[in-house]
Amino acid sequence: MDDVEQWGRTTLQLDQPWGFRTDPEAEGLLMGWAANGLPEPKTVSVPHTWNVDSETENYRGLSWYEYRFQIPELPESGRVWLDFEAVYRDAVIWVNGEPAGSHLNSGYTAFRLEISQYTKSGDNLLVVSVDNSNSAAALPKDNSFDWADDGGIFREVTMIYSGEVAIESLSIQTAPLFPEQGQSEVSGKVSGVLKLQPAVQTAEQEIHLEILVRRKGKTVWAGTRKANYPCFDLPLPEIRLTNIDLWHFDHPHLYELSVRVIANGQVQDEVVKSFGFREFTAAGSRFLLNREPVRLTGVEWMPGSHPHKGMAESEEDIKRLLQQLKQANCVLTRFHWQQSERLLTWCDRYGILVQEEVPLWQQPAEPGNATIPLVRQQLREMISRHNHHPSVIAWGVGNELDGQSPQTVQFVREMKDFIKQLDASRMVNYVSNTVHFDPSADATGVGDVIMWNDYIGTWHGEHDMDETVNRLIEAHPDKPIVVSEFGLCEPVYTGGDVRRQAQMLEKMSYYRNYPNIAGMIYFNLNDYRTQMGEEGEGRLRQRVHGVTDIYGMEKQSYRLLREVSSPVTLDIFPRESGNRVVFRVTCRNHLPSYSISGYRLHLGSSGGEWEQYADIPTLAPGEYADISLPAQGTPQKMKATVYRPTGFDVLEQWIEI
Repeated sequence: MDDVEQWGRTTLQLDQPWGFRTDPEAEGLLMGWAANGLPEPKTVSVPHTWNVDSETENYRGLSWYEYRFQIPELPESGRVWLDFEAVYRDAVIWVNGEPAGSHLNSGYTAFRLEISQYTKSGDNLLVVSVDNSNSAAALPKDNSFDWADDGGIFREVTMIYSGEVAIESLSIQTAPLFPEQGQSEVSGKVSGVLKLQPAVQTAEQEIHLEILVRRKGKTVWAGTRKANYPCFDLPLPEIRLTNIDLWHFDHPHLYELSVRVIANGQVQDEVVKSFGFREFTAAGSRFLLNREPVRLTGVEWMPGSHPHKGMAESEEDIKRLLQQLKQANCVLTRFHWQQSERLLTWCDRYGILVQEEVPLWQQPAEPGNATIPLVRQQLREMISRHNHHPSVIAWGVGNELDGQSPQTVQFVREMKDFIKQLDASRMVNYVSNTVHFDPSADATGVGDVIMWNDYIGTWHGEHDMDETVNRLIEAHPDKPIVVSEFGLCEPVYTGGDVRRQAQMLEKMSYYRNYPNIAGMIYFNLNDYRTQMGEEGEGRLRQRVHGVTDIYGMEKQSYRLLREVSSPVTLDIFPRESGNRVVFRVTCRNHLPSYSISGYRLHLGSSGGEWEQYADIPTLAPGEYADISLPAQGTPQKMKATVYRPTGFDVLEQWIEI
């Protein structure tokens, strides 16, 4: 295959058609399905989950997939790989009847297998068994998780052709270098490690790395490196760029790093990853983004909740829900389990800060020796794939364990030390629902940020909010506090969306009074499918916890969340002489609180026949700008809208002028 030798890497997405069938009696292996294929399979497309199909929506157990494919004549040194972005949960893979590998106890992390030795020119058969039964050996453990346990190959599968010298991963670390006083230009430093796959042959040979950095398609840095192969970890030469564009959620400037491996005059493999220059730190009780103090608002989204798609959401589905997240003025979110490359790439491009977590939820309440190796495995797999994303600012090691236990405290400490060895550039946190009991003893205090799930008034009973927050601050005066969840869960708690809105306003009024509360993440964007839901059955089993329903239809509380999370407010003054209207745009100075730049004000008629735009000047928190726009002579209903530089509107207001 000449393209493999010339271009180094060829990829093919294995999306359809696949064969599928369940195996409730666990007879497939004995019946020879791994070698011969599946009898009378159902045709499906991958990504796929069986738990949204009406006949299998309640099925937890063993199922099988098959995929038939052809491979052309490969050069002798050519290698073939299968890359699974996620399979829930226990996956065993056969190629042409030969066991090629497995990935067990971890249903949300990606994995790659070499299948070169099992393939042949012409027709080939890939068979995958998948089991989503609850397991005490897995993470999440048993049935201790509050989301859908959709079984299947629910993310993309890609076949990769490479030369003999193949790349396993590329880790990237970036650091903006801020100017000294009196200077204005920001420069940047990039470092990285290229990890190569084990060699097939042991004969030593010289390899060359060609390294390029691009910005908007233009090469801004080029370099090379030589090494003797076989080898494993190759540090890249240090890359320094001048006059860089910083990444910010309102200005998500991205760069691209490509590395080619060349041996014997031919490209063996190539990897391309995007990255950005941004600095996000916890400094005392504040967050600093690129040295600017910020207080951030956001909302969590539970993927996999549409009853017709489940966890096997398409790229279009993911984009639509992320757009809805961003339209709610979300700039900060978290995920209870590991997410896809596509999802995080969207957050990179459009500006959402992310804490990505391992799915360690409530059980075991005190993680011990049996849990730690699996947590480390999942952390390693998560970080190695996702450490180049500028949107990812923190890694999470657990959610709602027994945070008051010394054993949990020790667990968080060990996992933080472990993560810092893999990635020293990001924060490490543990999310607690017990810190309000004894703030000084809780495991969240080991993290870089105090992460507090606040369900005072519902799950946590009645406590004095001011007293609780003051105790948190007193115990941890040198750390920012993030309210990592708050919201209303129906039907456990009554009152519906009216109560949800009243609670949102009440809680926000408390949070805004305390500068140490540097962020809040509302829970949740959507009513979400979960195996432990109190509402509905089968694929409709859910928790009514969102500002949208499971189909994405917005409730009134969505509009309120969007309003309270807007970084600006808009006031309109009566017409001036000459038919002009003055708009006062004020940059909020509580929660949220961050400078705005590149924002625009749009004024348009209700029918769209007339419109005007005006640039809003850069504003720091607490500052305002008065903007005068012409209006039509006849008073009528018009809409004023403020837009971010990324094109998302932060607020809109209908007015009679």
